[in-house]
Amino acid sequence: MRKEALLRVADVLNRNTVDWGLGGSSMLWFHGLADRPHDIDLLVAERDAPRAHELLSRLGTNEAVAPKEPFCTKHFTHYAILGTEVEVIGLFGIRHAEGVYRLDWRRDENTRVERLKDVGIPLTPLEDWFVLYLLMPGRSGKADLIEACLKRQGIRRDRLEAALRQPLPAEVRARVLAAMAGTRG
Repeated sequence: MRKEALLRVADVLNRNTVDWGLGGSSMLWFHGLADRPHDIDLLVAERDAPRAHELLSRLGTNEAVAPKEPFCTKHFTHYAILGTEVEVIGLFGIRHAEGVYRLDWRRDENTRVERLKDVGIPLTPLEDWFVLYLLMPGRSGKADLIEACLKRQGIRRDRLEAALRQPLPAEVRARVLAAMAGTRG
């Protein structure tokens, strides 16, 4: 991830009041949980996905990508901006045995905003990614890192309670409940 690309994207989205947040390994990097993120994952509110696409398509090349199973995300576009892969995700969806888990991320009063050269970078909550990584094949190691971090720093129970209101496989539901019981917050 080139910081210049993140700064350019953040500045454009912020100036145009797009409801967005940094996710994936770049978000983990801000928490000290990833060394070198290779791309930038942006979650945008579903209602803002078309506007985000309009703005970011001016910054680099783009390609709409059909989601691959188990993903069933409504808006997913891949960009190349200043030599960095940028993925924009609106209404994130992951199909599993019990149904579909959806995340229509929106910034709220508890959203952590990091400053990078005076540009605000809103971070999507670790709790959201804890659940997403539990649902993604081959990502349980990242879920473990997040869970350990949540045990140290506390938890946003509202985010995990929202996740529990959706269909989840029994093992994921049990892991979320255990995390809630074992952390402060």
